[in-house]
Amino acid sequence: MTTNGEGSNRQLVASWSAATVSGCRPVAGWTIVGKARLDGGDRRNVDRLRRACEAAARLDLKIELDEADHLDRPIHLLALAGDEVIGYAGITTDDEAEACGMVHPSWRRRGAGTALLEGLRAAARSLGHESILLICEDAWPAGLAWFRRLGATHEASERRMVVRPAKRPMPGAPATPVELRPASDADHAAVVAVLGEEYSDGPGEFRLVGVEGETVIGTIRLTETTQRTMIYGFVIDEPRRGERLGTRMLGAVFDRLRTDGVREVGLEVNPDNTPAVRLYERFGFETVTTYRYMRLAITPPEHPDQDRAPVRRGGAR
Repeated sequence: MTTNGEGSNRQLVASWSAATVSGCRPVAGWTIVGKARLDGGDRRNVDRLRRACEAAARLDLKIELDEADHLDRPIHLLALAGDEVIGYAGITTDDEAEACGMVHPSWRRRGAGTALLEGLRAAARSLGHESILLICEDAWPAGLAWFRRLGATHEASERRMVVRPAKRPMPGAPATPVELRPASDADHAAVVAVLGEEYSDGPGEFRLVGVEGETVIGTIRLTETTQRTMIYGFVIDEPRRGERLGTRMLGAVFDRLRTDGVREVGLEVNPDNTPAVRLYERFGFETVTTYRYMRLAITPPEHPDQDRAPVRRGGAR
């Protein structure tokens, strides 16, 4: 699970769209294909699928397409109807092992979502995990209900907040702005001290540090997605908190993003972290969705949906 900090989570995380809540058995017309990495065509097809799912249910899906497994394990699962990608699920290979999934709205109630979930369970077992965290948005309560029927329990919540830098005035600039620069190898120990733990940045991630003189007083990690630039791991050195350094550093980050022509910025934050939420709101961030993290064992119950009414498809039970 991604958070507003750098914590390590060795459980699998899965994010599902509205189209996956049928729980039906597979039918003819589609197949599941596993891949260790996605090429450019796959990425475009999955992104097209994401836009269709989000438009149908006003969602903001967490889709990670940059992962590749050096052991060639199938960490990306594609549901294909002919040449069309009608469903997707994937997991990352890092310590957090996040996963996401979705099915096109016109293909719901045909079992693709259930098949993708089983594929994620198999992939998770191969990576040594014992449970998964299914992420469902408040905008799709039927998904939450499905996960509960499967035996999943709520573990955490997270807000996703978004802003368009060019359209939002920033808070008044402090007299002494924080100097911002890319993190170097020489900064590693100082960043570890600020975070309170070891870290490793992956491909497509860009880390900045805020400095006063020669001292690192904060760090932030930026990640590019097909939709927006995401902010992760924004942390101010604990002894320096309460000095408005967060406001000063975030202002410097926004100056940089505007210069780079970034059109949209997003982040995720614990809803209970009131000081952080207020800081982001001062910079114009607005909540676009809330994720509910539901923990589910990889090995499913023998009859997870035995109390559910039968589903009718085309007049047949």
